[in-house]
Amino acid sequence: MLDVLPECLIHKILSCLTFIEVAKLSILSKTWPKAWLTYVNLDFAVDNLNAKVVDYIMKKHRDEKIHIEKFVLSDCSGYSCNEVFPMFDMWLDIALENGVKYLVFGCAIPTSYPLPMFKILAPNSLRELVLYSCDLKRALLSSGVVNSNSLRKLSLRHVDLDQNLLQTLINSCPFITSFILDNCSGLEKIEILNLQKIKSVTIWKSNIYQHVKIHAPTLEHFSCYSTDRDAKYQHIPELDIIDAPNLLSLEYKGDEIPATFVDANLQWSCHPRELKIDSTRSMIAHVMDRLMYMKSSSQLKEVQADIYDWENRRWHHVELGSGMVATRAKYRFLLDW
Repeated sequence: MLDVLPECLIHKILSCLTFIEVAKLSILSKTWPKAWLTYVNLDFAVDNLNAKVVDYIMKKHRDEKIHIEKFVLSDCSGYSCNEVFPMFDMWLDIALENGVKYLVFGCAIPTSYPLPMFKILAPNSLRELVLYSCDLKRALLSSGVVNSNSLRKLSLRHVDLDQNLLQTLINSCPFITSFILDNCSGLEKIEILNLQKIKSVTIWKSNIYQHVKIHAPTLEHFSCYSTDRDAKYQHIPELDIIDAPNLLSLEYKGDEIPATFVDANLQWSCHPRELKIDSTRSMIAHVMDRLMYMKSSSQLKEVQADIYDWENRRWHHVELGSGMVATRAKYRFLLDW
């Protein structure tokens, strides 16, 4: 029965499965192994046991010009740099030449792979790029400036880079709508500027004193997550959100609320409809005091407060300023300006 299914339908079924599940299903019929080798969603965790299989599949896609929709290359181990880096080069070239739209690359090898960033950004097919555990300071950026006008989502997770590299990368992706920066070291400040269509930004600070500056008139959703403050530092870091008139939701998690949230004399530079705070009891009390002041001074028309019930995974309405029992809580404030 399975053998009579057309290959295009088998590919449709396989697109809903992981690569490991696809490999297991290939024993069901004579047709499925062939379909497996021409699978459009490739997800590889490379080690010394499967590198030859990965190489064979990638070369088959190259030789038969098989379209690649998704290419994930991660958790590479068991090889020296001299062995694995040339394979990375070839596999990435094949994926890019074959029209990959979703690319994920993560390399845990001690000597980091010099990622060919501009070669990755050059094709017009790429829609989403996720990089993690990479050292972009070693990335090949010398080939010139390239604008990736097709890229819509960019995620950098546990990536080592500096401010100049971050700005170069952002400037090369002017039309992204979603940007995630997750615990990236080497940055004293984080500036998100000149992105014409950005809708969502998520930042996990690698340290609480990273200064964030955002100039994004199109921004609708912003989330910022911060590490705990070192006891030897006593000042509270500030979070600047500049020119975000269309912001709908603002979320912050951390033990130190930026002064932007709690200074009663400071005018907010944005007017979110929803504010989520996950912090200590004292910090949330500061936010509540700030919101009540804003309401009493006619900066806000109305404020509704909800607390998150972690056990039942739902929000419960509470009166603004009511006493808190938990030492830490997550609150949602609905704001009418």
